[in-house]
Amino acid sequence: MQITSIETVPFTIPYRHPVVAASGVLRSAQHVLVRVHSDDGLVGVGEAVARSFVYGESQASIVAAFREWLEPAVIGLDPFAVEEILERTNWVVANNTARGALDIALHDLRGKATGLPSWRLLGGMQTSVQVTRILGMGEAQEVADEASQAFSEQGVASFKVKVGTHLLSDVARIAAVREAVGEDATIYVDANHGWTAEQAIRALTAMAEYNVALVEEPSPAGDRIGRLRVAQQVPIPIMADESAPTVADAARELTSGSARALSIKTTRTGFTESARLVALADALGARTLLGSQADSMIGAAASLAFGAAHPQVAREPGELDYFSVLADYVVTEPLEVRGGVLTASQRPGIAVEIDEDKLSHYRVDDV
Repeated sequence: MQITSIETVPFTIPYRHPVVAASGVLRSAQHVLVRVHSDDGLVGVGEAVARSFVYGESQASIVAAFREWLEPAVIGLDPFAVEEILERTNWVVANNTARGALDIALHDLRGKATGLPSWRLLGGMQTSVQVTRILGMGEAQEVADEASQAFSEQGVASFKVKVGTHLLSDVARIAAVREAVGEDATIYVDANHGWTAEQAIRALTAMAEYNVALVEEPSPAGDRIGRLRVAQQVPIPIMADESAPTVADAARELTSGSARALSIKTTRTGFTESARLVALADALGARTLLGSQADSMIGAAASLAFGAAHPQVAREPGELDYFSVLADYVVTEPLEVRGGVLTASQRPGIAVEIDEDKLSHYRVDDV
């Protein structure tokens, strides 16, 4: 079995409403479908997410990275040669989601070749993962109403609230969500580096009374001294995300004491690197939660499969329904949150089949 070609299809799906965070505004899902073809006719699927204000990637740059570097590096290789493929592609610095999508597509291909779901090939058991709903930076009552609806209609009991701008508005948003979902629901916050260290200490001290479980990226990653001060002075544990995109970065954040949890984004680090991040965190006694790279259902299905393979990840809530913000989807069998959870599929690979008609409708050929 050999890799014969890699196909990239950029597609754009509008959001139901703009998604606002301290680091930028998203108005549409600008993604790239990655399909790895093999000589026996099987095709592995992955998804790369363009986030220019986070990693500097665009749909055009992702397509170019595959055409110029990643595809030539793997043509002719056995898709089961995990370490060899990683060795041949790791020299392509940055291009985070392009390399992550390639790794996931290869895992999907391995699943289809063996007839096994990816979570089984990764050594896991079929399991369910509690879903976290990501809430935006709207007015406090608006955000609280969205949380209440997800809680009552889908059983979602974990919420990540975007913060990182005006301190009083940020605190009011958390207070409103806590009132809406009750004391037993999990609430954590994501500042997207929007606060200074001093602002983070003030805001998080005020939020502590609302039983906030974690704070993701409270202050700029480059301010190492400030981040350590936040960790030392605030009773809420810090979760590293964009500050720890590699194993080396994660090791620095965890061993310095600047973070006590890692956001695992399989769209960013694939399955192979993500497994190393989980092992590192486990060795250092840190938590690992599934994050979202603004994934569609393709990326969410992959993340779910990875989470199901790792008990220390599956026991935490995961950001698995970001697709609810998208106006549509390009898979034939949509994911559905029931009782606040998603359950890993028994189908081979990451268990997604592409709706070719919808993909044709949303693809963009001018990147």
